[in-house]
Amino acid sequence: MTPERIEQLKREYTGRRVTVDARRPELARWIDVPGRVATVNFNGRALVQFDGPDPSWHDIDPAFLKLEPSP
Repeated sequence: MTPERIEQLKREYTGRRVTVDARRPELARWIDVPGRVATVNFNGRALVQFDGPDPSWHDIDPAFLKLEPSP
């Protein structure tokens, strides 16, 4: 992934609310659980912190995330 593409993903996703793609079985535990993207790392993956009892960050490919509409 090019540095330009990573910067574009950062502008698009950082600080935004997201949900996961429900069709991905490895992401099933976060279905219907909104989260917030802290940043996009140098691998082009979003660092997401989901709402709920688990405060840890999760490294997820942005292709498997859906942006929630801005209020």
